[in-house]
Amino acid sequence: MTKTVTERRKFETILIANGLVSEEQLKQIARYAHAVGIDLYEAVLQKKIAPPDAVMMAYAESLGLPFMHFEDISVDEEIVAHIDPITARQHSLIPVSIDQGYVQLAVTRPVIPDVADELRIIFNLPVRCVLCTPSELSAAITKYYPRGAVRVDRNDPSETPSQLIAQQKTQQKAQKKTPPKEVKPVEPMSAEEIKDRAMKTFAAFNFTVAAVCFASYYLPVSRWIGDSFYVFSLLVVAVSSAAALAVWRALSR
Repeated sequence: MTKTVTERRKFETILIANGLVSEEQLKQIARYAHAVGIDLYEAVLQKKIAPPDAVMMAYAESLGLPFMHFEDISVDEEIVAHIDPITARQHSLIPVSIDQGYVQLAVTRPVIPDVADELRIIFNLPVRCVLCTPSELSAAITKYYPRGAVRVDRNDPSETPSQLIAQQKTQQKAQKKTPPKEVKPVEPMSAEEIKDRAMKTFAAFNFTVAAVCFASYYLPVSRWIGDSFYVFSLLVVAVSSAAALAVWRALSR
């Protein structure tokens, strides 16, 4: 008796058979995917021609993998804590549980062999993939691996997953409790204040002009800038303006 082996259908075949895209649309999407260098399923998602979950179900069927909405997956946070946030974000994956001797991974595509080997070493177990929609997985990664989360030290056996989760939650609570700095509104100056500040700034400018001119009689200024009246005038204006600006800023505090 000969066994009948059922071949998996191609992704393109499933899309058309399920009425998600037409043949013409599929040709256009295939050209787009080739032009930008992405997988066909990613191109279909980007074009938003069909619902993301329907696209991912078709993709999962073509790979022979299960598809689940992430909210329907039972997540073991101790398993989640075994993976560094960088690894989770870089490879878009979350280890969610251990079932029948396998580590279940929530992903949007099958993990590459190198990553699968790395995870097998970490857990000392092989991995199995469950496909989710990219948006659901991205939200889950943000939830379980927030910015500033504790990085797992795989060489330190004293830190258990439970301890790492507790550290992460403590950090998150501390960040939420830190009140934002109060920004005091700047009150506009009255006409009298503006006038007073302007008079003091103008007086500082004039005083500096007089001081520089007086000092030029006793200092060898001509050796530094020559006998040019134009250069000397620029020097006086620059020094006096700097003094006036300093006074204006001092009065603004």
